[in-house]
Order: sequence, then C-alpha cells, then structure tokens
Amino acid sequence: MSLQKTYPFRRISVDHMIYGTSRVWWQLEPEFNDPGPYKFQLQVGGTGLQEADDWQDIGAPVVNGFYALDDKRHDAGTVVTAHYRVTLTTSAGVYVSQNAPSDGELDERDWTLSREIIRKERLRHRKVSVSGYLIKAFRYGSPCPRCRDALTQEAADTDCPVCYGTGWENGYHPALPLQCWDLSPQIIEEGNDANLRGTTRENALITARVIGFPGLNYRDVWVNGTSDERWTLRAVKVAAAIRGVPLVYEVQLELIPLTNIAYKIPLLSAETGPPVSLPNAGTGCEIVSYTHAGLDLRYLTAAGVPITGARVYAFKKADVDRAFPEHPPRHLAVAGTETTATGIWAYDLRLDPGVYVLLYEKTDEFGPDIKAITVLESARVPGSSSSSTSSASSARAIRRVDTFWDI
Repeated sequence: MSLQKTYPFRRISVDHMIYGTSRVWWQLEPEFNDPGPYKFQLQVGGTGLQEADDWQDIGAPVVNGFYALDDKRHDAGTVVTAHYRVTLTTSAGVYVSQNAPSDGELDERDWTLSREIIRKERLRHRKVSVSGYLIKAFRYGSPCPRCRDALTQEAADTDCPVCYGTGWENGYHPALPLQCWDLSPQIIEEGNDANLRGTTRENALITARVIGFPGLNYRDVWVNGTSDERWTLRAVKVAAAIRGVPLVYEVQLELIPLTNIAYKIPLLSAETGPPVSLPNAGTGCEIVSYTHAGLDLRYLTAAGVPITGARVYAFKKADVDRAFPEHPPRHLAVAGTETTATGIWAYDLRLDPGVYVLLYEKTDEFGPDIKAITVLESARVPGSSSSSTSSASSARAIRRVDTFWDI
C-alpha cells in the first residue's frame, strides 16, 4: 500500500495473494491531461527501490485501464517482498509510478490518515534524525560466478568483490540516499575471557526508528551519512501500523567491523549518470540537463547540501507570470523530473526553445524554489544535443481513464 505520490499517479494499491491472482489498481491525478491512448505496464520487484535492478514486466500492457492482474508467485519463505509499480506511456511521454508493497489494503479514509501520520513523522525526523543511506541486499538473482561453491551453492568468500559476501551477483541494490533514522545511544559491551579469547569487545548495537517505506529486511545495510559507519539490520519491529499496513519501524542494528567488505559498497549511483529506468520527460525538441548552458541546476540547501527526492517542474514563463504572486498549478508543467542523491536530476527534460521557470519542491521539507532558464535552438548552442522528435501538439483533451473509487 503506497503512501507516496509520483505525478501523474495519485495512488497505487495492491490486493495481494500468495497463491492465486494479485490485483494492482492505480489512480491518476484528476488534472492529468496527456492525449491518449494510455498504455500501462505492470512491473514487479523485490525491494521497493525506484532504481533497483530487478524490476520485471508482468503480463501484457493494459490500454486505457485502471488495474492489472498478476497470477505468478514471487515470494517464498516467511517474508513477503513483492513490490509493484506501473509505467504509463502516452503519445506525450513516459511516466513511472511510485512503488507499492504487498502489505495490505487501506480504504481512502485510512489511506489519508496514514499519509498524515507519515507527514508528522517526517517533521519529527527533521529535528532528531541522522541522514544516511539504505542499501538493500539481493535476496535472489544470478549466483555469484566467483565465490559460489559449485556443489553446495554456498558463498565461499565473505570478502568477495563481486557479491560482497551475499552469494548473489552485484550483492546490493543501488543505495537509497538520505534515509533519516532516529538513533538510540550505542550499547558497547566489553569483557574478559581469561580461558579462551582474553579481552573481548562485541560489535556495538543501536536501535532506530524509521518510516516504513521502503520495507526493511534482515541483512540490509544502513550507512551513517556523517561518519560512514555501516550497520546491518538484525531485527525489525513494526512500531506503528493501520489495519496491518506498517507505517513506522523500530529496528536493531549491529555495527559492521571496519575491515568488512561492506565498506566498499558504492553509495552514489548517480555518479555514473542518470538511472536507465527513468526516461526523458517532456515533448520538446531540445534536451535540457541539470548543467544546461553551463548553469548549476542542482537542488541544494543554503549550506550546499544536496536535496534528494525533490520534484522539479518546468513551466513556461507566461504561465508563471499569469499565476503571480502565487505559483502556477503543477499540472501546467510541460515537463518534470526528480533529484537524486547529489541533488542532480534523475533524468533530462525535453523542452522547446523559449524561456522557462523551474520550480523545485520537496513536500513538507523544502521549497518551493524557482530558477529561470532560457532554452535556445541547438544551432545556437555549441555542443548541445537535439532530438529528432518534433514538438507534440499543444492541444490537450482531459481524459479520465480509471474508475478507481467506483469499483
């Protein structure tokens, strides 16, 4: 049950079955008005991370619909890890929804109440929490070609540079930045075992309170963003839930020894470029990046700290002027993106030549903030790239393709 929003998806809901057919429903924002047809593709993954490496298409695309079916079983053991998302393709662009776990179902009233609980939890985290990174371990996939024992299929090298000791190729999914954790003081135990080991010092333990999205699992790693200490999850307790849907976790973490290969897991996947799962946005003929025309269009705090997970909307200046002194409605944006771990854009924008205003905001935390840019034709900007895609018609017919609440 996802409590997040990613335009133009308002809500994603999962009616999950371990054996049998699971149903995934979605609802679009009422103001979304791209021309049809709308082609929706259901995808499943095991982590709930937007940039994870394990998203797979489920079934054929659904055209102008509001739900899709999944008749395959994805979970085993005692932990339900299946997450769903939906990609929407229109004649004007491609959109990727938020991720929805399979924890349970909430009606609209409980869903709205849960969003308010999470909002207040985030406000609290701004005052007391420590920023860092969540690195989710692979639980399935391609066996490590370097250290897997051919007979027993067990990982034979805990310091393997290919799987980082997990036994699965790549080891860990891309890091999710700036997960804010409310940490307890450390518990450090020392003892003296005269007969066997002499003086001993056990790994430090802490407990932490964290918002329950994405879901957490044993062996996931949390990285302290200020000290680079790395902690592994030992136990996960649901601290707050509505109708069985987890909202807040309390977790126990154990400090990983400084010699462990976990400290070599890379954090900033954004350094290698925008994630391939997120497409260009917009219908213009010019590609605009966060370094457009030599500008620095990252989203940073006044102290220069990157802001991750913020939405970036591109408005025509005329629309901004008409709305002044207020900000224009978000549905008037001609393109949009999000910010990643270093404050850069997750993907480029496609804009026609003209003057635009970029609006940055992260709900309940930062913004709205604005920056103005001018987009020129490629021939007038040395070294810039262009697209052969012509501008889509400016005509937009409002079309509602779902009846999510009328079922």
